Amino acid sequence: MRMQLRFPTLVVALCLSLMETQAQEDARSKINLDDIEVSILGSYYMQDGNHSPVTGGQGTEKLMNIAPSIVVNVPIDTAHGVSLSGGVDFYSSASSDNINNPYLSDKHVSSASASDQRYYATLGYHYKHSKSNTVSGVSIGFSKEFDVISLQAGASFQKSSRDHNRDISFKASYYKDEWKLIYPVELRNGNVHWLSTNQRHTVNLSTTGSFVLTKRVQTSVTVDMAYQFGMLSTPFHRVYFRDHPRVKVEQLPGSRLKIPVGLRLNIAITDYLFIRSHYRFYWDTWSLIGNTVTIEIPVVIARTISLYPFYRFHQQFGTPYFMAKGEHSVTDEFYTCDYDLSTLNSHKYGIGISISPLMGVLHWKGLFRRQKVSMLKSIDLRYARYDRSDGLRANVWTLGLNFTIDR
Repeated sequence: MRMQLRFPTLVVALCLSLMETQAQEDARSKINLDDIEVSILGSYYMQDGNHSPVTGGQGTEKLMNIAPSIVVNVPIDTAHGVSLSGGVDFYSSASSDNINNPYLSDKHVSSASASDQRYYATLGYHYKHSKSNTVSGVSIGFSKEFDVISLQAGASFQKSSRDHNRDISFKASYYKDEWKLIYPVELRNGNVHWLSTNQRHTVNLSTTGSFVLTKRVQTSVTVDMAYQFGMLSTPFHRVYFRDHPRVKVEQLPGSRLKIPVGLRLNIAITDYLFIRSHYRFYWDTWSLIGNTVTIEIPVVIARTISLYPFYRFHQQFGTPYFMAKGEHSVTDEFYTCDYDLSTLNSHKYGIGISISPLMGVLHWKGLFRRQKVSMLKSIDLRYARYDRSDGLRANVWTLGLNFTIDR
């Protein structure tokens, strides 16, 4: 009698347990996780000029770079998420090709870095705490090319107000670069070390405050600090002197503190016309000072298409360590012929187009749930021209494809 009562009781208990398990699974299936976001980017960059530091501040700066990359953001649940980004730079540089060509003669041996690839990847994790309106994250990454291996680690924290009209964020990162000391061919001597170390360390700190002032006006202020120490000279940059017959390797201080401050202001003039502006002031302990102004004017020309012409002006007051080819004295403690550190002005201008229909450029049934939709969300195409007062010219084309994959 006891056995007959016990068996039905066990069956009912088992059925109730299965029903509860199924109910929990159904509840989980109804949670609408954010879609996986995938961005595929590609750019083609080409420059030319006649002030290469590889040949002492005078010589070709011709360079070409093709750079495909991908960024993937995957929400694990409503609070946790991971991101992965990576890419490859394929470049060829006539400037680097002259590392092995000190006299620009017909007896030319191509250097190893004349054509090279740079591989890089970063893995990130973030946690969103909805009750406190905070987001924290960490990341690790690396990059590798022929003569440099770099490792990096970072952390971030963001706090938003309850109405999300104000937020403040903090970021910190550390980079360690290890170089192969490739000197100009005429200075290669196994017994001579022109630079005291082959490692460069960089610590970056950044704070940004963002504010929604009105429905049509937003602003933000960013204060950065970067401290570098170690090998800050480039081992294959030549320097020629007015009072010394032989070439030497560029020599720069072993530490550098950089402090940029940026102010951003975005205004929606109408629902179809916007102004995005940015000003940045830069100062460092090498006495380099810079002012940069950028303006972008997005114009919605259809429900799904917008154009955004842009312009950037940069003014730079160079470091006293820079002089043109043959102007340094051999008694100078520090010396470089790298025009990136000179007094100059530059202009960058161009236009972009963004295509982003409500249901995407293309869409298809979900990969994970047939009732959901995945799509090519938008296409962005951009062209920019760069002109610098020392004669450097560059053109860059960029294509971005943004996807959302259903969850």
